[in-house]
Amino acid sequence: MLRPSLLPLLLLAFTACSEPERLRFESGPIHLTAAGPLFEGSNTAQAEWTTGLEAFLTQQGHSLSDLREARLTTATIAGADSTGLQGIRSVSVQWMGGQQGMQQMAVRNPLPTDSSTVQLTVADEQPKLAELLGAGTLTVVADLDLDADSDADRHVIGSFTLELTVAP
Repeated sequence: MLRPSLLPLLLLAFTACSEPERLRFESGPIHLTAAGPLFEGSNTAQAEWTTGLEAFLTQQGHSLSDLREARLTTATIAGADSTGLQGIRSVSVQWMGGQQGMQQMAVRNPLPTDSSTVQLTVADEQPKLAELLGAGTLTVVADLDLDADSDADRHVIGSFTLELTVAP
């Protein structure tokens, strides 16, 4: 029989040796707007994203302090209306939040013509992404390279999938 004083040590040793867990975290649709008038070339579409990361981790039996690493694995941009992505030559997506500066997350250049949804190429380097997500609310910025001037606002929808590494 184990002595009661050994039980906490065994539990600590067990949790310290446990493998990190990988979780899939989906952003859901993020509606970005570039306010018109817009001009040929680069125009900024943006939105605030309240990540819900803390609630997600709680549902999974973890806390924000358990988050060890985060990595964006897929990023897509879709048209939000009947024009799809027509007239957009390329897209570059950055995230910003908390005390972190703006971080490049994904890009697609050129966009396929007549697309309504495209998968972006995810950045290889994603430093301090876990800290950035820990801010709770991020500003998502999409630089849309337009092929013509327009007076109307332009709307796109971003969707992002992340892999989170957590350990107690």
